[in-house]
Amino acid sequence: MSVAQVFISYRRDDGAGYARAIGAELAKRFGAGRVFMDVDDIAAGQGFAEVIQRAVGSASVLLVLIGRRWRGEREGGGARLHDAGDFVRLEIAAGLRLGLRVIPVLLDGATMPTPAELPADIQALAGLQALEIGNTRFAADIDRLSAALAGTLGSAAGPADRRHWLVLGAGLAGVLVLGIGAWLYFTARPDINGEWQAELHYEWESTTRVERFRFSGERHEVTGTASFLGVPRGVLDGEIDHIGLRFSTRTSEMGDGVQAHSYIARLGADGNLHFVMMTLAGQGSDAPVEFVARRMSDTGPR
Repeated sequence: MSVAQVFISYRRDDGAGYARAIGAELAKRFGAGRVFMDVDDIAAGQGFAEVIQRAVGSASVLLVLIGRRWRGEREGGGARLHDAGDFVRLEIAAGLRLGLRVIPVLLDGATMPTPAELPADIQALAGLQALEIGNTRFAADIDRLSAALAGTLGSAAGPADRRHWLVLGAGLAGVLVLGIGAWLYFTARPDINGEWQAELHYEWESTTRVERFRFSGERHEVTGTASFLGVPRGVLDGEIDHIGLRFSTRTSEMGDGVQAHSYIARLGADGNLHFVMMTLAGQGSDAPVEFVARRMSDTGPR
């Protein structure tokens, strides 16, 4: 029997940051191999509709992330959603046609589209019950989303369950000694040690900031610094796992108490680190920020 999987549909210039953050949380709870977000590799000669149909067809649940720019409105023209070849439209149409459990996820106060705002082949989306995910309650909203998915994907493992499996895995590793899977987990490590630099544009600022990252460590552990607003902060809880690079930092802001910054990154085929960063504070949180960090050479970014 195949394992139930979830496909995350989103428009890149509308909900990319949220997609990465939600995908990482669901992968952590249900398993990385059960979460799909992008059709990244389309071979020459393959039709977009064919590739999307196959990718969506391997899933049991389709999450449709809807932000305020989800329809893809264009100046002087109609919304991209009404284009016959629009990826978002093709993904949703395939999910509805194949009978997947389709769940609209409204981001940051976005509202459900009306049937009149949708192409005929995805108008059924307007009648489905939606869930909401917002900046100020991201953790609680993810818990609700996970609970809604548990009936289809299986119960999400809690901290105690994860510790149980880590202990069991450690015991098996001791028995297998140099088993291939254990060897890869504990010794294979992406080449992230060194210095990196990225240009970030924060929504609440009108200028672009240059942030720098310095990483070191062995196996799954990561130490170093990551700057926020140009000031280096110590890397906390740094690790590399099956999702990628994870760590957090803390900053103290006058009048706002302590802010926590959570980072998730993957090393891309281009040799760059592709990040999603979320800032959490006592007064709420900012929208996820997606950016790319490039490795520094002696003369600057490569």
